[in-house]
Amino acid sequence: MVWTVRAARRPGLDTSGFAGVLSFGVSVLGLLVGIASLAVALEGYWADRQEAADSVQLADKANDLARKVRQGWELEAKARQLYVDGSLTVSWQQAPAGLTEPWARICAVAEKWQTGGAPNPAEWAADSASLGGAGAERITEVFSKRVPTQRLVVLGREGAGKSVLLVQLLLGLHELRIKNSQQPVPVLLSLASWNPVEESDLFAWMDRRLSMDYEFLGQPAPAPDSSISLARALLNDKRILPLLDGFDEIKQGFRMEALRRINAALLAGQGIVLACRTEDYQSALSDEPADSQARPVPLAQAAGIELQDLDVQTVRDHLCEGGRDELLSRHWRPVTEQLSAADGAVTLALRTPLMASLAADIYSIRPGDAIAGGPSPGDLIVDPATDTPRTRGEIEDQLLAGFVPAAYRPGRVRTPWTPEEAERSLGFLAGHLRDNMGGTTDIEWWNLRRAVPRIVHAVVIGVPFWVAIAVGTILAIHNSGSAWLGGTLGVVTAGWVLGTLYALMEPKPEPAARIRVSWLSAAMVVGISCFVAYREDVGTGVLVLPVAVVIVFLGFGRKATQDADTVVAMDPLSLLERDRKTARTIILGPAVLGLIGIAGLLTFGLVRQGPAAFTGATAELPLTEVALTASGGIGLSLYGGLALAFRHTASPALTITCWYLALRRKTPRSLVSFLVDAHLQHGVLRRVGAVYQFRHLDVQRHLADHQ
Repeated sequence: MVWTVRAARRPGLDTSGFAGVLSFGVSVLGLLVGIASLAVALEGYWADRQEAADSVQLADKANDLARKVRQGWELEAKARQLYVDGSLTVSWQQAPAGLTEPWARICAVAEKWQTGGAPNPAEWAADSASLGGAGAERITEVFSKRVPTQRLVVLGREGAGKSVLLVQLLLGLHELRIKNSQQPVPVLLSLASWNPVEESDLFAWMDRRLSMDYEFLGQPAPAPDSSISLARALLNDKRILPLLDGFDEIKQGFRMEALRRINAALLAGQGIVLACRTEDYQSALSDEPADSQARPVPLAQAAGIELQDLDVQTVRDHLCEGGRDELLSRHWRPVTEQLSAADGAVTLALRTPLMASLAADIYSIRPGDAIAGGPSPGDLIVDPATDTPRTRGEIEDQLLAGFVPAAYRPGRVRTPWTPEEAERSLGFLAGHLRDNMGGTTDIEWWNLRRAVPRIVHAVVIGVPFWVAIAVGTILAIHNSGSAWLGGTLGVVTAGWVLGTLYALMEPKPEPAARIRVSWLSAAMVVGISCFVAYREDVGTGVLVLPVAVVIVFLGFGRKATQDADTVVAMDPLSLLERDRKTARTIILGPAVLGLIGIAGLLTFGLVRQGPAAFTGATAELPLTEVALTASGGIGLSLYGGLALAFRHTASPALTITCWYLALRRKTPRSLVSFLVDAHLQHGVLRRVGAVYQFRHLDVQRHLADHQ
């Protein structure tokens, strides 16, 4: 049985149509709500998938960075002989009181972090006194397991071995990361080039340095962070562990501000290592507040260790290579006998890894060295010129002064430079870092131009200008034409303006990225010239060709590209080669566009008017003047490209710098090759990313003071 319920109808009112419309509206509304819900669900689903994909992509990039960092520092550790038999092992104890936060506070903060820090609280040190130890394996264990926040300040006096310990820690952490790729990538950076007042954002400075050292990190980050670089995305995601060396190399007066900036940049759960001389760190926390209202604070939630002097037996074993060689034992006997006196000048001088390693480098007998005639360790004890005992300061000066001559001693490594030439060149570079670069430790080839007066570059860039004067004057006299005279004056004025602008403007501060001149630029040059030739004649088209080249090249042709198909770590030579390719593109680009434009005009004239277009019958200018005008246009394009290259790339200025310094007998003409040789063959320099540094800061200062 079917029961049917009918609604009573009111007289004169039909509700069937209204009910149908209402039912249809409800159905449509339900459909729209369903579609909207599905869209929201799909959007959330795809957003989650995209976020996961971006996370995977960031993880892959972090793994690429880890591989390049590890490979680079393994080669550098080999060059420095950090792990050879007989290398020095430094030891450390807890940092002096008052230089770090209380241990209980460090542990309390680490317990609140959801991610980051040492993963197992059971392995945390009971107090800061338990952080002591010695050796590469121990420092890796202390940082990765014993320090709850994985934030550490490494202190020590000059020459104590802080930089070497950071390299050992970096390599040890990379070994641990091979087993767990989720750990952040340790990256060693020198703070010498950071000015916390001018560049207050620590991550922005690190972003710039990382993008220079590792080219692929300059690419845009995965969406939705494509507005920032990959390096900045990795920093923001705490996938990079910064090991910051040389905090004491920041200018005095800026260090307290630098500590504030570092603390402000650190994210919860992010580790960091900071190396500094003990006295400079104490000064930053006491004598160096930026104003009376500022309260000095140490590195936030960071533990601290202080490197200790070497014990006498360690020094003796290092000099005599463990006593296994009787010849070496006899050779070093005058010094080892002096080491018995705890407060003696020799003992006090040689108890730092720097001085002990310098003594071994200078006075040890290497395989192949002549036994007689070489430097004698006895010279450390008594000055042979005055026959008086040396003080501790004199011993240290003797070692610093003897490092470069010993590294370039004839017979050790074949090199085109004599010890005197090498010492003169390195002394000049050390003085350049002090006088022109604000005391930084980074030897940046693109900033060597600051060692040359800017007017020298302006004069050199004006050479084509003077050639144009001579050629234009001769042509003007030969043709006796006002047009040529006007053209000559135009070239003279343009050259003078370009030279003056270059002399007054600051060139690009860093190496240039790769650029290309697109085919669209060439098509536009041909199109503009042919359009003018169509409206006027071929001669006028040739006259406007240089203008078309400049407009198109400046407006459309220079397209910077940061694409890197492969993961590349940029060393100084790679940066230089890339910059040179960019400079060649800028110099030759306008000239090539001009040649293409001329070829297009010739084709256009032949097709439209035949040979008569170039006989002067239909053109306003004779053929010879058209040809000379075209040649002048190409020359002017080359000159304009040269001026642009000097302004936007660094290698042309480096070429002038090398010739200028070589003529003044300051450095070799092949200065970059000299830097590479000093690093790879002699160990005088070390490479940190895209820059070179003196292997020992004290050697740099000694050379600068005695150049």
